[in-house]
Amino acid sequence: MAGGKETPRQKMIGMMYLVLTALLALNVSKEIINAFVTLNDKIALSNDAIKAQNMSTYNMFDMKLANPQTSDEQKKNIVYWQEKALDVKRMSRSLVNFYITEASEMIEKAEGKQWHKKSEGDDKYLELLPLADIQQKDNYDIPTNLFIGPNMANPKERGLNIVKRMHNYRDSVCMEIAGYEKGSKTFSFTPPDIRIPIEGETEEFDKALEQALQTVNPEDQDVVRSIFKSLSLPEKVKNYNQEIAWIGAQFDHAPLVAAAAIFTSLKGDVLRAESMAAKLMNEKVDAPPFKFNKIEPLTSANSAYINQGDSLSLKVMIAAYDSLEPMELHYWLDDSTKSEANKQVFKGDPGQQLNLTGGVGAHTVYGEYAVEIQGEKKWMPWNFPYTVGKPSGAVSLPEMNVLYRGYDNKVQGAVSGFVDYKLSGSNVSLSKKGDMYIAKPGNGRDATINISGIAEDGSSANVGSFDFRVRDLPKPTIKLGSVWDGEKVNAATIKAMTRLFAQYPPEIPLEAKFSVTSYEIVVSGAPRSAKGSGAALNGDAMGLLKQVRGGATITIMTDFRGPDGRTKRKNAVIQVK
Repeated sequence: MAGGKETPRQKMIGMMYLVLTALLALNVSKEIINAFVTLNDKIALSNDAIKAQNMSTYNMFDMKLANPQTSDEQKKNIVYWQEKALDVKRMSRSLVNFYITEASEMIEKAEGKQWHKKSEGDDKYLELLPLADIQQKDNYDIPTNLFIGPNMANPKERGLNIVKRMHNYRDSVCMEIAGYEKGSKTFSFTPPDIRIPIEGETEEFDKALEQALQTVNPEDQDVVRSIFKSLSLPEKVKNYNQEIAWIGAQFDHAPLVAAAAIFTSLKGDVLRAESMAAKLMNEKVDAPPFKFNKIEPLTSANSAYINQGDSLSLKVMIAAYDSLEPMELHYWLDDSTKSEANKQVFKGDPGQQLNLTGGVGAHTVYGEYAVEIQGEKKWMPWNFPYTVGKPSGAVSLPEMNVLYRGYDNKVQGAVSGFVDYKLSGSNVSLSKKGDMYIAKPGNGRDATINISGIAEDGSSANVGSFDFRVRDLPKPTIKLGSVWDGEKVNAATIKAMTRLFAQYPPEIPLEAKFSVTSYEIVVSGAPRSAKGSGAALNGDAMGLLKQVRGGATITIMTDFRGPDGRTKRKNAVIQVK
């Protein structure tokens, strides 16, 4: 019938085919875009780990300075390399924040608001807000117009500045770590004025770099070489037998989330270079860190007692000490003059507690701690204010600060001045189980738990009422065997999986149990899906998974039942490498 007139039925079938083809293309495109979000998140997690490692390296300088055995000459050397290391840290933070700001301004043009925040802590780094919340994830006009322009062979200055700033940073870091005097010798590094013409073609570049390394201390050459090469971006890359500018290959018609992931990757390059530089400079200091063989968490506050409506400023830190050295201290209770008559002596094992008492009200203990510094015992002063209060009560939730419907919420109470306690409440049923209570809230949005102290004679007194929010249990995460939703694994791992699980990830401490009741598995490129009931994969599902290849996307749609007996739906997406 080729060339003949189509019947209405044939026209309808043809139109349906076009529509289904378009829908399939849209679905694949969506999965690819979401893959960029996942990739960005994984790079960001790796960056956080590197940043934490760098902070630990910088702290080593302070630990070496804190060692009482460190000589004045050693301290001078420590301070010299510490200042150079902090210069590298400042340069790294400046470049990282430049890249994150560029990414944020790019996203802002699509979303209408800036897309970055200050990272937690006081390191002054910026970080992107979650890319998953971006509405125009697939917008490729903004990255192209912002950094490339109409001619990919002649990118905009803003795009070229991305490379320029990286190379300036590379040169500055290498000169910083390589330039110093040692004895009668002076070492330095002059960056070679050469770029990699095409990705992978580095022969001339390598020759120029090796020549520049001749003035670097041989002990430092490997690190300087690694940093310089890792931060050197090529002028061009090959793309389908065509040579295009590196910046064009990254941002020309790149979806918004893909372009943001590139900036996150550049941030990682900077942090890794900073890590290599900081470690090298820390190794230049031969002084040992402050001697300790035990680490414990330590908390302190300006007061140990507050009134209702006030707040408590709590400082949490890590205490490091030598557990082999006996502890010796002098202390005075409520005696700021430290008179000899009121002095008390305490000797014990390191970390042993000093027990304090007193009547109701405010007190301050003043003390001196014995520390051996370069063979001489010295007394270091300290003081600690505390308050003795009247009996009170409290309620805590060991797992969460909310009560979940359909779940056995564990609740504990605490009272002082009583031999025991009991709990009661509204919009919640409470039953004793061991040393705690099980709370099951009702249908309301809030619940109240009352705690009463029980005296030795059996009488009771209410010592507090506490309000809690009531919420439904959060949905669990779907796993294919040992593979979590959102992971990217190889095909061999997928083929070995035989069962589905619905459970919370480790960061959610709830012990709720869920069971998968039915599922449907879709593999991109496969002609049909596989359905089944229960959590175990049937023959169709396992046969479908055994056919997966690298690059495929696996979508799992499940029905699951929670501890409240209700059935809900949850999907999972897994990428195959």
